Formats: sequence, C-alpha cells, structure tokens
Amino acid sequence: MPRPTSGGARAGALQIAMVLAAAALSACSDGQPLGALDPSAAPAAPVAPATPSAQALMAFECTGSTSGGLSCKDARAGAGHASGVLIGGQNSNVKLTSSNVSYTSSDSIFQFNVTVQNLMNEAIGTPDGTVADPDGIEVFFSSGPTATSGSGTIEVANADGTGTFTAPGQPYFAYHQILAKDAVSAAHTWQLHIPPTVGTFSFIVYVETDVQYLLVINEVLSNPGGTISDANGEWFELYNAGTRPVNLQNLVIADSAASGRRPYHLISASLVVPSGGYVVLGNTTNTTNNGGVPVDYAYGAALALANSLDAVKVARVYGTDTLTIDRTQYASAAVSAQNGISRELKNPALDNSNMDGSNWADASVTAVYGPGGRGTPKAQNSTFTP
Repeated sequence: MPRPTSGGARAGALQIAMVLAAAALSACSDGQPLGALDPSAAPAAPVAPATPSAQALMAFECTGSTSGGLSCKDARAGAGHASGVLIGGQNSNVKLTSSNVSYTSSDSIFQFNVTVQNLMNEAIGTPDGTVADPDGIEVFFSSGPTATSGSGTIEVANADGTGTFTAPGQPYFAYHQILAKDAVSAAHTWQLHIPPTVGTFSFIVYVETDVQYLLVINEVLSNPGGTISDANGEWFELYNAGTRPVNLQNLVIADSAASGRRPYHLISASLVVPSGGYVVLGNTTNTTNNGGVPVDYAYGAALALANSLDAVKVARVYGTDTLTIDRTQYASAAVSAQNGISRELKNPALDNSNMDGSNWADASVTAVYGPGGRGTPKAQNSTFTP
C-alpha cells in the first residue's frame, strides 16, 4: 500500500482497544496553489499537514480461542510511532465492536464482523469534515496474531492490504467512510487463518486515519486604536473545539482585503492548541508594542487586517492544495473594527462566517487586557453564551 508523502502524510492516527462483544465546520478545497505561500514565512521544503503533539502509545492486546471466544485489554505497549500520532481511548475516542464470531475447523477460518464508531467531536476518515481520506480509516495489526497455546502459524486471511504503520508489512482493514461524532461504520468481515492445532492466540491492533481539525476563529481585533498601531496591535484568537490537541505548525493563515487575498503565511513554529484551549496569533509578541496582548505566534506583516471588508482564514496544506479549516469575514468598520474593541464569537459552536452578524458581539467594557484594550485573548469570551 503506498503511503502518502509530503502534503499528504497522515494527519493523525487513533489508537484504540478492540471491543469484541459477542452480541462542521464547512470546509473545502480553495484551489490556492502552494506557490502562493508568503516566501518570507516559509522554508522551501515540502510542507506536510499539521499533526497533534506526540503522545505515549497505549496498545490493546486481543486474545481469543478457536472455541470462539475473543476479548481485549490494555497492553501498555512501549514506544514507537505510526506515520501519524496514536491516541489511546477505547470508549473515549473511538470504539471497535465485533459480532458474529465463529471458527470453522474444516477451513481453519476464524471470522468476525467489526464496526468502527467515532466518539470524538472531530470527524474521522477526513482531513476537514468533507474531503474523504483516500486511504480510509485503517485498522492495522501492530503485533500478531500469534499462537499463545498450541502451535501453528496464524495469518490474516482477507486483509485489504499491507502497509508500513509502526513497522513494514502490517496487514490492515480499511473503512472508506467519513464518520462524524458518534457515527458507526458499516461492518467489515475479518478473517484469520488459524490451524486447529492452535488453542489460543493474541494480537494488537491500532486505527490510523485522517482526523478533522476543529479550530474556530473565536475573537478578532482588527483595529487596535489609541496609541497602538495597526502594524503592532492586530490579532485573532483560535479555539480548539475538538477532542484532541492540534499543532498549528505547517498550517497556513491569510487575510483577504478589498484588493484580494494576500499570500498564505506558513506557521513555521510548533504551537499546540489543547482541546478546549486558545491561542492568539498577532503582529508581534512584544507586549509593550502590541498593547499587552499575550500573542503566542507572531505573523509580522503577513496579515494586515483592514478596518472594513476583510476576512481571516486558517487552512491546512493537503497534497498540492489547501483545505479551509475556518474562515470569517466582515465588511462594516462601525461594527467589526471599533477602536480597541475586539469582536467575540458568542459561542464556538455557532456559525462564525459573518463577523458583522448577530453571532458575534463587542467585547464587554469590563473585559480589559493590557493598559486598556477590550477583549479576552486566550480566555473564554466575555460575551460567551451557553
């Protein structure tokens, strides 16, 4: 199985236990070529999609017998990495469920049906909630299957292919579906060839797939006002509405004024947004010059927010194209560019596409940062409405 390379590397992998019981963000390709990246912000090397920060692996060992039983437990596997990030969490992030377990000694086939359920806020099997991961949701064998009593060689009989995940030549089963939160895939039949001389056996499985990024443009200050210049004091805030952390490194940002969209700026530094957390991107991290804003990442002059008719966008590189993660726009200076007052999204779950609209509000007069700016950078918005 050919694995994706630059720009198409797996955006993340989900590590899960296998439970074997007997019984949008609107996003789309925007057609922006990579050549339009801001040359002052990005190295010339190929750009891979952002991935969450690495986490310790949690493997689950499944054990079964030719009498028909099958169960799994946390095996606490050691270090290692798939081509994406492995995230543990059976019954937390994703869930595998089996049914119709059987063994036929005449052909040595141990067979069962497996479904995948997504329990995260993010969709899986997709980088953005809309575009399908061409490799699908892949459940791969990290170890085994191996006989633990009796003797004989066990093989995966009907794998959809083999690939390099944590090691070369690992069999996998692919589910070519996009699964939103709580959605369950169609059942896929798995078959193991197990000689009758085997009594019990074990194996370890993981799931690898692209995972949607649920980053929300949650607050914007387009007109710092007072003694703070536009060149120093503009900023916007991202909120991670997803279940897992997201590293912004290698994502791209841009704004679109009346003259057209400026080149994409590549975020070249590692910056992790935890689940339910905030980061601020602005002109400069110098709090003396920017009015006391706790900027996590400085984009310099790459973005210059107009006081009217502009848009802010964050996107991810995917292959030779870009996929929009989130975008908001505004047209009214009187509404969205008041001196020193940020615009706040009332709730990250709301449609944020129109910053002039009713889903946004001015930062409260009691929400003060620095020497007098109004806003809530890196915190829940003052106008938050449950």
